[in-house]
Amino acid sequence: MKLPGYTKRRALTLPEEEHNKMMGQFQEKVFELGFTMKCKNGVYGIYLEGMRAYSLHKRSYKYNRHLYAKQTTDDRLDLLEIVLYNYFGPGGKGSSLITPKKAGDQNEVIE
Repeated sequence: MKLPGYTKRRALTLPEEEHNKMMGQFQEKVFELGFTMKCKNGVYGIYLEGMRAYSLHKRSYKYNRHLYAKQTTDDRLDLLEIVLYNYFGPGGKGSSLITPKKAGDQNEVIE
């Protein structure tokens, strides 16, 4: 049973114009850190030195860390994680080392 007016956080979608603007800003930050991005079937792959570090679902904004990111100690991965958290909040299960202090702190920006 679905409650009227209830929207799941991960099911949020922005209007196309806002989505494109936000993703453009996000991609600029990712490229500044030295990562590359490819989109396939609605999922962005974020790559460091040719290896996929994170994936980001295009419309649900849920991101996940991949094995390469878990085994690599590059400082840029920590910076990317902060960028992902600031744009999209906590990621999927086990994807982010950053956790909000309280349930109300989900929109806190980390610098």
